[in-house]
Amino acid sequence: MTLNEAQNALPQQSQESDAPSKGQAQQPNVQGEAPALSLSGLQFFIADINKKTILWHEVGSQNFDSEVKDLQEAPSNDALRHLAPEDKKTILRLVQGAIREGRAGPFDVGGGPDHRIPGIPIVAYRYELSDGRILAICFPSIGESDDNPGKIALGIAPILQHFVASSSRIVLLVDNFGYVRFASDGFLRSFQIDDVRLILGRNVAHIQNRVGRTIVSLTLAALTRRASATGRGKFLLAASDSIDLKYDAMYFRMGGTVGGVLFSAGHIGGDVNFAEVFEVCSAPMLVINSQTRVIIAANQAAMKTYSLTTESLEDRAVTESLFEDADFQSMLGAAKQDSDVPLAVEVSTKSGKKKKRFKCSLIDSETDEPKLILETRS
Repeated sequence: MTLNEAQNALPQQSQESDAPSKGQAQQPNVQGEAPALSLSGLQFFIADINKKTILWHEVGSQNFDSEVKDLQEAPSNDALRHLAPEDKKTILRLVQGAIREGRAGPFDVGGGPDHRIPGIPIVAYRYELSDGRILAICFPSIGESDDNPGKIALGIAPILQHFVASSSRIVLLVDNFGYVRFASDGFLRSFQIDDVRLILGRNVAHIQNRVGRTIVSLTLAALTRRASATGRGKFLLAASDSIDLKYDAMYFRMGGTVGGVLFSAGHIGGDVNFAEVFEVCSAPMLVINSQTRVIIAANQAAMKTYSLTTESLEDRAVTESLFEDADFQSMLGAAKQDSDVPLAVEVSTKSGKKKKRFKCSLIDSETDEPKLILETRS
C-alpha cells in the first residue's frame, strides 16, 4: 500500500471537484442521493483505501429534525462533498499520515479558512485487515500530548463560559456519558482544583479523588434516574474539607442522544459579580495588555485619577500617555517576580507628573498576552 493509493482514494483538491462544470447547475439534494458526512455529530469515520469509501457514524440529535443517522457509507468523493476544501486536505493529510506513521493528528477540522473558531480535533490510526486491506480509523480526540483539553468541550461550553466569566458561580457540565465538558472558574476555586486539565474530558466517576464524592454521587444519580435535583447541603471535598452550597443539578436532553447534567451552585451567602467589585473598588486599578501596552480595563476610580475617557482607553499605549518605557518595564518585572512591595513610579496626568506607588500583579501569564494589573491608592 502506497501513499499515492491513499491520495487517490480521497477526493482531490481541484476546481473540477469543488465547483460545477461549465454550463452545469448544482443540483439540490434528492432522495436516494449518497449520504454526506457532517462534522457536527461525527463520532468516528473509517477510510477504506482499497474500496475508496468512507464508513462513518454520526448522531442526528444536533439537527432540528432529531434524525438519528447511525452508520453510513459512501464513496469518498460523495462522503466529503459538503466539507470545505481545506477540511478535505486535512482529512487527506490525516489518512496519509496514519498509513505512513501508523498514527496522525490531532488536526483541527471545521475551523474555517482563518481558524478563528476552534475546529474538531481528529486523530487517525492505521489498521490492517487479515486480507491485507488498509483502513484509516479516525475519530475526535484531544490527543495524548495535547496541551489544551478544553478543545473537546465544544457546543454548550463556550456559551456557559460567556455567562459565568465574571462570576463566582459554580458550574459543571457533564455529558450523558459521564464526561466532564466544562468547569467554571468558580467551580475550580471552590472545589480546590489547581488545573482544569485534571478533570476536563475525564469521566466524573474517575475523578472522585479530585472533586470529592458528594458531587460525583449527585451527578451520577441525576444521569441514572434522568431527573433533576435542587436543594442545599454540604459537599465533601477531596482535601478532607467541605463546602455548603445551594445547588441545582439539571438533567437535560436535546434530541436522541445529546444530553447530560448541568450542575449550577452558589454559596449559601450568595454569588459575587467580580466585574461589579472591580468597578466599586475605591483604589484606582488598571488592567493592561503586557504585549500591546494598551489599557484593557480601568475602574471608575482609575478613570477619575488618570483623567481617562472611554474613547481614550484603547487609543494608544500607556508608555505614550501615562508611564515612561523604563518605568513600565520595571512594573512588569516586579509583577513577574510576584513582588509584594509597591513600586514608586512617576505618572503623567493632566495636572502634571506625580509619583505613585503601584502594587503590580500579572494574570493570564500562561497565555500569549499576559495582563498587568496596576493598583494604587486614590
